[in-house]
Parts: sequence; structure tokens; C-alpha cells
Amino acid sequence: MSPLRVAAAAWKLRHIRSDGDFYGHFHDLVSLAHEEGADVVVLPAYQSLELIHLAPDLRTRDVPKYLIQFAAELEAWIDRISRSSGLILVGGSHLRETPEGIKCVCAVGNGEYGLTLVEKNKLTRYERDVWRLAPGKGLAAPKDERVGITLGYDAEFPEAGRALAEAGVLVQVIPSFARDLRAFQRLRWAAHARAVENQTFVVHASLVGDLGREPVTSTYGSTAVLAPSLEPFPQNAVLGETDYGEEEVILRTLDFDALEEARAKGLAQNWRDRDPETWRWNPLQREDESA
Repeated sequence: MSPLRVAAAAWKLRHIRSDGDFYGHFHDLVSLAHEEGADVVVLPAYQSLELIHLAPDLRTRDVPKYLIQFAAELEAWIDRISRSSGLILVGGSHLRETPEGIKCVCAVGNGEYGLTLVEKNKLTRYERDVWRLAPGKGLAAPKDERVGITLGYDAEFPEAGRALAEAGVLVQVIPSFARDLRAFQRLRWAAHARAVENQTFVVHASLVGDLGREPVTSTYGSTAVLAPSLEPFPQNAVLGETDYGEEEVILRTLDFDALEEARAKGLAQNWRDRDPETWRWNPLQREDESA
């Protein structure tokens, strides 16, 4: 199976004065990845929050209604850049109006094959109670079906990663935004767990920096490309990682032949040994109940 060159960005929020500044920031990171020969570029969740600098008096609860005005232009921009470059562009996440309400979605540019929209299914308490977002439903894959996407909190549910892996996904991509260390740890530990359970690569892209106001008074995190904890991959199962809190793009070539060999010959064979029937609940029965 041919290798895949993946670029993953840690996007540091900037103070912008126009939407042109935002798209310029976007272009800088994607261009860097393209120049280094990436096949896939992954951006973190909610990098579009940078746009609320254009509305300094915006109340936190009104952020979703404000940001949906940029959805169509952002999706068109991702589609256009992907078509012109040939990249699969996992465009982080943004807010979009739908018949069910405002949703968090990820626009994925698939070159000449057009745009895929991936919805966030499980909402955080903040997204649900403050922003009153509507949950998504289901999973979707880009043109390259070796790649699957779970947005932020979705990645913390083993069922999501397992569904992707059962569909043939070998690279689980997680665009995320963590406000503090605990939130970041939940996401990163979940990413490592998915790599162990499904013996796949995982790309975890983090938003960093802050807006100096709600809803992003702080962030914590780094961007990393992870592997199963098996030979021939590094002992810490990290193929590459950015510095915490710093903007950076890392590029790694994912070797699927090595992954398949690890699955087949590794000392642990979690993927081969999976079997839902193993975990059927069998409550203990007392002797007097069995008589």
C-alpha cells in the first residue's frame, strides 16, 4: 500500500483586523505543508474563532450566530485551495447553519472530487449549554478512505474510532481545541488509546494561543502524529510532535506496510483479537437462584 505524507498543524490564534488576515493565516500554513510535499493537511478545531476579533463587543452566547456568516466562504475557500493544490485539506472546524440548528462541522477538500462535510456528533457541555449547538449524526470519510475524522470530543468515545477502523480507516484524524491541561490530556490519551485499540495511526491537531477573552481565554496542547505502541514504531508511539503552545507544522510519512506488519506480527494484536462477543455481560448467579 502506498505511503501517505501527512502534515498536521498547531494553529496559534492571531489578532486579526480583517477576514483577509484570517485567510492569509490559513494560506501560510497550507502553503508550507504543500511545499513540503504533503498529501493530506490537517488543521485543528475552531481555528475560525480567530474571526471574532472582528466583533469586539460580541457576547459569548452570540458567537455561533456571528460565525455562521463565514461558513459558505470558508467552505468555498477550502474547496478551491484543495482543487488547485491536489491536497486533501482537513479544514479544522467551523460553525454552520443547518435545518436542525447550528452545527460544528469540518469541511474536507478532496481536490477534484469536491467537498466532504463531517459533523461533530457529541457536544461538550459548553457547546450544548452556552452555544446551544445541534449535534451531528454519523461519520464521513474523505476521498482517501484510509483517512477518517472525529471532531474533538467525538474521539473520546471508543465506538467512533472502532467504527472508522471497521470501515477500513487506517488514519484517525482528530482536530481539537482544549482549554486547559485536563481537557488536552483527555484528548491525547484518547488518541493514544484509539491507536492501541485499532492499531492505526492517529493525527491529533491542536488549537493553541488565545483570544484574550471568552470563548478562548486560554488553550493547552500540541499537535502530534501517533502510532501503535509496537515495533517498528518509536517506543513512545509518537512519530512527531510540536512544542506546546507554539504554532508549527509537522510532516510525517505514514508507512502502511509497516502498520500491516505490526498488526500481523506484533506481540500485541489488538486489532486481530477484537471480538464483541468476548465482552457479553454474564451476571453472576447465586447457587440458590440456580436450583
